[in-house]
Amino acid sequence: MSNNQQYDTKCLDHPHQDIVLICSTCPNNTPVCTSCIIGIHNGHTYKNFEDKNIRDQIQQEFTNQTIPNLNNFLEYNKLILDESNNHFKQIQHNHTNNFDKVFKIFKELKDIINTKENDIKRLLITKLDENKDKNNIITTTIEDNINKINKAIKYNNVNNNNDSNINNNDFIELLKHNYQCINLILNINKNYLPEYNDTHIIIKENNNIDSIRYLTNSYLEMVDDIPLVKKDLKTLEYGFYQPLNFIPPTVQYLYLGNIKYQLTPDSIPATVTHLFLQNGFNQPLNFIPPTVKYLYLHNIKYQLKPGSIPATVTDLILHDGFNQPLNFIPPTLKLLLLKNIKYQLIPGSIPNHLTSLTFDNGFSQRFTKGIIPDSIPYIYIGDVVYPLEPDSILNPDQRIEMQKWLEEKNTCLYGLVAVYVLEQSQIDYISGLLLAFAGGYFLLVGFFEIMVEEFSSHSHTNEGPKSGVIMKIKKLSLLLAGFTFMAVLAKFV
Repeated sequence: MSNNQQYDTKCLDHPHQDIVLICSTCPNNTPVCTSCIIGIHNGHTYKNFEDKNIRDQIQQEFTNQTIPNLNNFLEYNKLILDESNNHFKQIQHNHTNNFDKVFKIFKELKDIINTKENDIKRLLITKLDENKDKNNIITTTIEDNINKINKAIKYNNVNNNNDSNINNNDFIELLKHNYQCINLILNINKNYLPEYNDTHIIIKENNNIDSIRYLTNSYLEMVDDIPLVKKDLKTLEYGFYQPLNFIPPTVQYLYLGNIKYQLTPDSIPATVTHLFLQNGFNQPLNFIPPTVKYLYLHNIKYQLKPGSIPATVTDLILHDGFNQPLNFIPPTLKLLLLKNIKYQLIPGSIPNHLTSLTFDNGFSQRFTKGIIPDSIPYIYIGDVVYPLEPDSILNPDQRIEMQKWLEEKNTCLYGLVAVYVLEQSQIDYISGLLLAFAGGYFLLVGFFEIMVEEFSSHSHTNEGPKSGVIMKIKKLSLLLAGFTFMAVLAKFV
């Protein structure tokens, strides 16, 4: 191939990681990256693809078995595609007819409802206009009465001290005020003002919305023909509302969004081992079959509680946005992987019975004292925002592995870094992979081991949080794969 050929060497599960080994434990020579090795392939055995016998075996298998099978599968897919296209043409034709029927039927229903709606609205407007007229009469009458009263009171205040010198005009004005006020007082308890007519809409109990909905459903029903089943179905889309009995018995990875169909214990095929419950999923988890070992939870709506997760689940992965307490985790769970979850951890949140605990994918909470239980034997710190704090790990028997890039010109050290912690969180040993940066790619060139003589850590600078340690190295060992390499490492940042 050309030297400018762009090779696809990225992991299938972690697109930003390079494939470094072949898993011997899993079938079909599964290619794995470093994240796979410390994740779902943790504890497996591996083969090096630099081994010529392995390369020849896989090349021969690909040429003599895989390619012929792919050609047969290609022809089969062409037949399925032709069948699917013909079926879809019929579906499109039926859709046009069905759409016209639905439009006509619901237009009739809408016309009936709209006519009734307009009649009621006109009646309501008439009633409101009547009450507006009454309001105007009441307002005008009351304001006129107030005006008469104010004039009488003002007259009395002005002429109160001139009773003996009153002339005829004054007396006539007084007589007028007195007559008007006496009539006002005499009529105060009489119903001389009009009354409002309050209007109410009464919903009859025997004609509620549910009964109308029932009549509509009985009037129109939609049924499906036998569907063209997808032989390789893997993901169900948001809002799916049908039984899952069409899933082929070969499916191992199943993704469920906010489906509406109520799941039962026999809904999921027994072949499923990896189950992904995505954002918005809102059902109890009692449908999960015992074959599911790996459970992936996104920001689901269903509120988990103790007993929600089956005891047969061994690995639990909580994805970005997950926002629930962790008290639902069963005592049988072995591995917990926390990505950038929203739920704020406190001491005691993480159960202490786990055998493996991973923080990765932008985990953005601080590792304060008590967050990591000291009873968990294996801890992996991957892509996180904040470093380990000095008192976050106190058990010298815990094995801590950290992912950390160390760039020195075009060469870097990369974990799988195994950090063995002694008393007072001191590090005396680090190991990992050695990679070289060339042509835009990182190439595996060997492995390294570092024996530490002196160690100190720093987690904050004037510019904010920064992860790092400074070490005085006692011994640096390199195992190279056909490369000449010399390095002096004085700082690990």
